[in-house]
Amino acid sequence: LLVRQPKRFLADLSDYEVFDNHGRQVAQVREQGAGGGMQVLRALYRGTGGFARRVHVDDMFGHTRLIIQKHWSWVTASTSVLLPNGRLVGSIEQGMRFFGARFTLRDPDKHTIGVIEGDVVGMDFRIKDPADHEVARVDRNIPDLGEVFTTADSYVLHRRYSSLPQPLDTLVVASAIAIDLVLHEGK
Repeated sequence: LLVRQPKRFLADLSDYEVFDNHGRQVAQVREQGAGGGMQVLRALYRGTGGFARRVHVDDMFGHTRLIIQKHWSWVTASTSVLLPNGRLVGSIEQGMRFFGARFTLRDPDKHTIGVIEGDVVGMDFRIKDPADHEVARVDRNIPDLGEVFTTADSYVLHRRYSSLPQPLDTLVVASAIAIDLVLHEGK
């Protein structure tokens, strides 16, 4: 899957387009609940990385398939992944790490079902199951010339397997958006 933000200037709303390996758009991801006051606050305050964000992952028919909610954070962030009915699928929790990025994937009962380990510059992330076996990879692409002066980022999710046990499978799909919400959005 390719997760790409549209090129934008002076906008601080989370917005992504998701494409399959054939280049067909399969989902649209848009932030919900960020009214005009929040947008003005984000525009005035430069470092909005700790602010809460809630995005809906909609299929191409406009049906919400997932909700990804990054909670307000001071140092480390927690991101919940929910079904449209509000049922918790699991969470992606940022850990403290001096060099690189690390996230823990947890089921609704807070059991660890995987980890995401990133490199120092935040360009390459490995997703591993509890047995430390790599099940997917997320690569943050270097922006093209048209994206250099915008806030647009692109991520490629490489899955090793077509399906994984739930809820790990859903958390893997949500991982590229969660990584961007925590590490790059609002910075």
